[in-house]
Amino acid sequence: MTITDLPLFAPRPEINLPPHADKLQQGWLKCKEENPGLLDACYRLCLKAKARGFNRWSADAVFHVLRWETALTTCDLGLKINNNYSSLMARDLLASYPELDGFFETRVRKARGMHGQLS
Repeated sequence: MTITDLPLFAPRPEINLPPHADKLQQGWLKCKEENPGLLDACYRLCLKAKARGFNRWSADAVFHVLRWETALTTCDLGLKINNNYSSLMARDLLASYPELDGFFETRVRKARGMHGQLS
């Protein structure tokens, strides 16, 4: 047995990223690929909130509730989602599910710092 036989050290499949994606978008795309049910889970939480009368909600709150529910139901404290991805998650949900129109407030993403990274 070699170290690459262990799951932790097994090579991961290559993720193809669009060449125009900034660092944050690249991270979000990788996160979605590594967690294929993530966006669906976020959508289900939004539907629950809407059913309870929420007209608007925080994209950050979606991630926090998702972490909490995952910890309670699976005893897995390892759900890792960068909070910086919340705006991209909100945009993905708004683009994919018209019934969430206006549920999140989005702002224009603009360059930050000397590296041109978008926030």
